[in-house]
Amino acid sequence: LYGDLQYRYIDYRVNGIDNDLRDITQGYSYNFLNPKLGISADMTTASKLYLSLAVANREPNRSAIIDAHPERPSPVHETLYDVESGYKFRSSKLFLDANLFYMYYRNQLVLTGKINDVGDPVMENVPKSYRAGIELSLGWKILNNLSWNTNATLSRKIIKDIVSYTDNWDEWPKQIIDTIGNTEIAFSPSAIFSSILDYEIIKDLHLALYSKYVGKQFIDNTGSDERSLDPYLVNDILISYSLFPKFMKEVAFSLKFNNIFNVKYESNAWVYRYYYDGSYSTLDGYYPQAGIHIMGSITLKF
Repeated sequence: LYGDLQYRYIDYRVNGIDNDLRDITQGYSYNFLNPKLGISADMTTASKLYLSLAVANREPNRSAIIDAHPERPSPVHETLYDVESGYKFRSSKLFLDANLFYMYYRNQLVLTGKINDVGDPVMENVPKSYRAGIELSLGWKILNNLSWNTNATLSRKIIKDIVSYTDNWDEWPKQIIDTIGNTEIAFSPSAIFSSILDYEIIKDLHLALYSKYVGKQFIDNTGSDERSLDPYLVNDILISYSLFPKFMKEVAFSLKFNNIFNVKYESNAWVYRYYYDGSYSTLDGYYPQAGIHIMGSITLKF
């Protein structure tokens, strides 16, 4: 059995005038108790089961407080209730971790489409949201000079009963309010996989294949396929060699060939949605990643 209890006190004091000449002088105090309780049981010398329960609180960040609309309630702190249960196995050739998690949020701060006076997104509290899924890790020493490590996360991240706001350019500064219902949290892919296959050619000379898959993710909290990033799979090859001279701890050389199949993909994006002349339109931008590229390094350890 194990447990801990954390107490946090936060005192915010803001003084001054915003760029729109609005007085933003305000103050907040937070008192948080963050408990954690768990149990771990050895099933055999190589395996164990565990269960943990935790509560965590977090204050709104500076921008959420300053950007809050003066005619609406100020942002409140977030509370997370986390339940996790899992299994661990260790042997000389194999390790396995499996972790189930359910994370329930009260008043999570998310993007809803609102913006501040200079066009930056404003985060607002949503009453209920959650993240739930399974995390898997596997390591296998296939041969003395060949090993494979992989992990995967499969999950759902849902905001319940979210309300979305869209700027109405025909009746500015009025906004169109849509009750969407349940939707997936932005930039939270439901599937992530990674793999490292490492082969030691000779002592301290390694050839490794790195693979990573990221599933579809939405770039706003409306759950629209029109505003999402496509899944992508990227593979890299790393060649590394280490020397251990007497006058220093280590000299390491590496050469990495990134995105060896020249996959065209974007890993991030932004979007601004508005209503104009009787129809919806968007302004958006995407961050394309490099095709095939090579990086080399020398690391000295004294």
